[in-house]
Amino acid sequence: MQIRHCFLVGEPRACAPQLRLVQGLDVADRDRARAQARAALRACLAPELGCAEAELEVSNLRNQAPRLLLRGKPLVAPHCSISHAPGLALLAWHGRGAVGVDIQAVDAGAPRRELEDVARLFLAPQTAQALMDIAPDTLFFEAFTSAWTLHEARLKCAGLGLVEWSGALQLRLAGMDSAALAPAAGYAGAVAWYGAAGGAQAR
Repeated sequence: MQIRHCFLVGEPRACAPQLRLVQGLDVADRDRARAQARAALRACLAPELGCAEAELEVSNLRNQAPRLLLRGKPLVAPHCSISHAPGLALLAWHGRGAVGVDIQAVDAGAPRRELEDVARLFLAPQTAQALMDIAPDTLFFEAFTSAWTLHEARLKCAGLGLVEWSGALQLRLAGMDSAALAPAAGYAGAVAWYGAAGGAQAR
């Protein structure tokens, strides 16, 4: 298992969360891969928190943000988020507010028409239209995955599940920062975060 830094696409931002890509996770056992990712998060956070890794616990409830416990007591911060892909995990933590991350492989074999329907249903209209206007399929699949991971990261940051796009959803997703990531070849990733403490807890 290897842990390396993951960086925002474009200019760095001083207020951005900490990001790590974990490689070499179990590809055959999802539960073991989830445990390995949380062990990696403990290894990253223990030095920052001034504790031993064994004193730090990371919750493991599906569809809920990882919560930290130090010596059995919940920590208010940092806020954490984990996203999984086969053999990989993307980790994020942020001391100022909620954070969400997402990582996905670019699937060039998916039916484009189905992905376009998904984009129209779940993504912001201007984002969906921009995807429709992309002519070469190879560029479309990359752009769709980038847009989708960004959307998922923002949903996680807001503590929301996947729902159809609406004006109400647009309001819920307002007030956060977000950025694309370049986690690994063939993958897209994104992170979203609240700059001030008190934001919604990420999943």
